[in-house]
Amino acid sequence: MGMQLFAMTGIAQAAATIFFAAFWLGFAFWRRHRVAAYAMIVGTLVGFSAIIWWQRAWAMQWRADVPAWAQAIGVVVLAIAFAFGWVADRELGFHIRSFAPFFDGERIELRTTGAYAVVRHPIYASGIAWQVGVLLVTGYAAVGAALVGFGLGAWWFTRQEERRLIAVLADPAAYDRYRARVPALVPWPRPRA
Repeated sequence: MGMQLFAMTGIAQAAATIFFAAFWLGFAFWRRHRVAAYAMIVGTLVGFSAIIWWQRAWAMQWRADVPAWAQAIGVVVLAIAFAFGWVADRELGFHIRSFAPFFDGERIELRTTGAYAVVRHPIYASGIAWQVGVLLVTGYAAVGAALVGFGLGAWWFTRQEERRLIAVLADPAAYDRYRARVPALVPWPRPRA
């Protein structure tokens, strides 16, 4: 049961694909209804997690035996993902992380140091890395499916976020320079200058 609960930490992240799709596709509505947007985000995560828990017997029936060396690599990936995501979250701050500038239209400074010098979207990148680590440790196919869903979703919703972000930056032209030198989600290969 413990391994299944741990696997759910990787599966539940796929809910982000659902709520970010709803958020960015319906941004004009959510911008006028901030509390409803937060409720939708939390409700999607809780609802998705509840469905996984309810259907865990089905979701957790396919599991590969993972060799000890791969599990060890998974533990290292998990530690790096956790630390990288934690640093990125602290650097970004709750105000921006809660999408307040998108709702209020306030101008913000672009962050390009620390975790944001490695990738443009370090919180999403750490989420993907977390899922890779969970997959390597647990071997559950459902984690792999969630990884594909979240990875494809992150590829799409980071583009939507960047488009909206440029509109609230104090220096919108700075983003083009930033994008030219820092990759979006995977640190290698680096973009060519």
